[in-house]
Amino acid sequence: MQSHETLFTPTEAAVLTGLPLKAVNNAIDRKTVAAVPGEEGGRQLDARALVSLSIECRLSASIATPELRRKVFDALAEAPRNTVSLEGGLIKIDLREPRRALAASLRDLRRARRLAVSDPQILGGDPVFRGTRVPVHMIAELVAQGSTPAELIEGYPRLTAEMIRLAPVYAAAYPLRGRPRRQPWRDQQPFRLSRRKLDTIAVS
Repeated sequence: MQSHETLFTPTEAAVLTGLPLKAVNNAIDRKTVAAVPGEEGGRQLDARALVSLSIECRLSASIATPELRRKVFDALAEAPRNTVSLEGGLIKIDLREPRRALAASLRDLRRARRLAVSDPQILGGDPVFRGTRVPVHMIAELVAQGSTPAELIEGYPRLTAEMIRLAPVYAAAYPLRGRPRRQPWRDQQPFRLSRRKLDTIAVS
């Protein structure tokens, strides 16, 4: 896992931990996890906070109070062991699976970032897959709409299965900001025009 000096935005943290962004922000607001000021004024989380957030959905309703959750998260952040016990052993938390899942999510996010590149000369700076002009967010949207990897590779031969798998990860962690831009192909002339007589077009 990344070092504690590495910081993550709440949006990145939501993707890495599988929590809704609202839940991440609520945890920061209630101070159940500690955030630090970001370089541009936002809030950011370190790797220890991610470990705490990654078990948020695993905590039972009996750990509902913010005070008790803070005690749990403080113990988790400091625990080098695989399990943590609190309240005289009444509360036991296994850290192995959350840590494995978080490490896998971090690997995916790092790889997704390496696969994407932004260039003001390409599609106005929207992220595209490295070595292509294929927008990452467009592929993520097509995946969400049900397009299969085979269909996408047929339509965009320079894509790989890994690019398609990681497109939703990148798009969720780094959503496009501002008003949607006009598509770069709008108002462009078609590559080829053809004319056919109406009575030669077969109707199924």
